[in-house]
Amino acid sequence: MSKKFKFHWGWAILLVYATFMTVFLIAFYKSFGELKSNELVTKDYYEKELSYGDVLAKKQNADTMHVPVKIIQIDKGIVVEFPKYVSYEKISGSVNLYKPDNKALDKKIDLKLDENNQMKIDKTNFISGRWNINIDWKQGDTSYYKEEKITIK
Repeated sequence: MSKKFKFHWGWAILLVYATFMTVFLIAFYKSFGELKSNELVTKDYYEKELSYGDVLAKKQNADTMHVPVKIIQIDKGIVVEFPKYVSYEKISGSVNLYKPDNKALDKKIDLKLDENNQMKIDKTNFISGRWNINIDWKQGDTSYYKEEKITIK
């Protein structure tokens, strides 16, 4: 005699529980996999933390400008636009492009404005995704800092 398998409510509860646990464990595993690829910590974290007070003062200087520095995304790239009253010849600094999920793609570019107080950055060298743009510049004796998050398409 052969016994037939009967599917009753006990097996249904077990199947639902096993499915729930499988989905939960897959989601848990994937969430930690994304955390590992996010390289938010820098090697010189402690030194940067100590100098963060200077960055806050520079940000405050940038916030008090009559016309703020603009970061505009166009088809061919990114335009960093300074106000017209700023003399482009007297500005020195850098533009840092930081890719949070891939430290190898980070770029630092010297700030060089044209006669229209603009700096154009070609985006063909950048992969699409989220980028943090940090502009650190000095005009005369005053230092400034601006940061903005953009998504390059």
